[in-house]
Amino acid sequence: MAPDSQSIDGLVQQITTSNNLEALAHTLRTSGTSGRDVREFILASSMSSGQDPLSVLDLRNNTLGVMYILSARLNIYLNAQSGVQRPPWAIVTQFCEIFDPEQARLAPERIVMLAKSLTRYAQEQGKLKLAIPLLYSLATRLPITLSTLTPIHHILLLTTLQARHITPEITRLLIEHPIDDLYMYSNIYPDHNLSYIDNLVYHYLGGVILTKTGNYTAAIDYFETALTAPSTTNSPPAGLQLEALKKLRLVQCIAMGGPQPLPKYTSPVLTRILKSTPYQNLINAFPGSLHAKDRGEGPSSGNNRLKQLVSKDRDFYASECNLGLVELLVAEAPKWVIKRLTETYVTLGLAEIGRYVGIDDEQQVRALVLKMIESKTIIATISDSGIVTFHDAPDTADVSVEDIRTLLGDVASGTNLTEISVPVLLEAVQVQSTHLAQLDMEVGRSKEFIAKAIKTGGGISSMSMGGPGSGFGPGGAFPDEDDYVAGMYANDREDTMVFG
Repeated sequence: MAPDSQSIDGLVQQITTSNNLEALAHTLRTSGTSGRDVREFILASSMSSGQDPLSVLDLRNNTLGVMYILSARLNIYLNAQSGVQRPPWAIVTQFCEIFDPEQARLAPERIVMLAKSLTRYAQEQGKLKLAIPLLYSLATRLPITLSTLTPIHHILLLTTLQARHITPEITRLLIEHPIDDLYMYSNIYPDHNLSYIDNLVYHYLGGVILTKTGNYTAAIDYFETALTAPSTTNSPPAGLQLEALKKLRLVQCIAMGGPQPLPKYTSPVLTRILKSTPYQNLINAFPGSLHAKDRGEGPSSGNNRLKQLVSKDRDFYASECNLGLVELLVAEAPKWVIKRLTETYVTLGLAEIGRYVGIDDEQQVRALVLKMIESKTIIATISDSGIVTFHDAPDTADVSVEDIRTLLGDVASGTNLTEISVPVLLEAVQVQSTHLAQLDMEVGRSKEFIAKAIKTGGGISSMSMGGPGSGFGPGGAFPDEDDYVAGMYANDREDTMVFG
């Protein structure tokens, strides 16, 4: 007698005895004559003996059945349906950590259903951040590769931001595994396939998280991806894309000193809208912007101009949840003012720098300059009298030991080289060039070489290029010694070696 699929006892028996997972998935998915709501209630109920079916099933080996029962019970429990026992948090945690991904892929919509319930379940317990490691496990173990976008990814990132708890694992996922594929459902669930909105939301939220963690380069990539997310034909850009453009411009100023060219497929509608907002004036006033008008000193300096603009539109930025980012932009502005000064001046007093950046306190200016020197943003020294001297990058080149040994041969043998200064490298190259010039002269005076050159009808140049070359006599042959003119050969000229 076949097990009864209209009772939880019969379903548990099928789950534990079935050898055909696809057939089991069909059974669990099909509501039969009872209807979907009744089937969900059956899955969420206790066994006739009073046992919890989750205590009977193996969480890994019976992943498919556990996934249906757990998602149904959480969904009904959270919707205040009576008669449903709350699943223990310990079982939920253990399942998310050890579930069998291959079985889960037979019913991915139930994993997504479970993920959505997890955040509500954690919120009910007053600890939203408890859901983050569980969502991370679901999002990274369900797809075959870590670079595949699933419907769980944006739930994970949104929960991370809501809980204000960004873990190192999430940051690494965003940086080391950029999305290059979408999770595709089988033909059974065509309505569950991801849309461009899922891609847009994930990359926008990813950009926000990376900005919060100071990974500005990666954040810019994520905002640009969100900004250019393809949509349906002739549809207007999404509002979230405008938000991505606002944050992109702010982060570009913070990390790169000013707005950068936008991606090719940016909607012109978005750029027109941005120009009509306070963000455009703020960006134009940033010291590194090509549109910045205030280049002088004193109260009208670019930094003070920024502060005035922020003060004027403070409530606007707060209402858009961008005030923190805008204040960071203002805080970073002096750094870019000083960096631009290094392009013009060799020395400046701390007081003079303070006038440029709008800071009256010399000690604050000193602290700022020291911080920039420490972070290698600029190369400078500060004298006891408060004079800052800007220096060019040191004449060093990062060349591997093997590269040097290959280039210099015996000259570098036995030498412990980690970093080669350019003057030393040039001196060594000049030694090698002199050695090569001597060899060239010896070859040129070789009777055998001259005999072969004359025999072939006109020297090296005519053999290789079909004509006479510099330093050769008529027809490409070597001149007689009496015809030799100083400077005829390149190695006689003082300006022979030119280093680009």
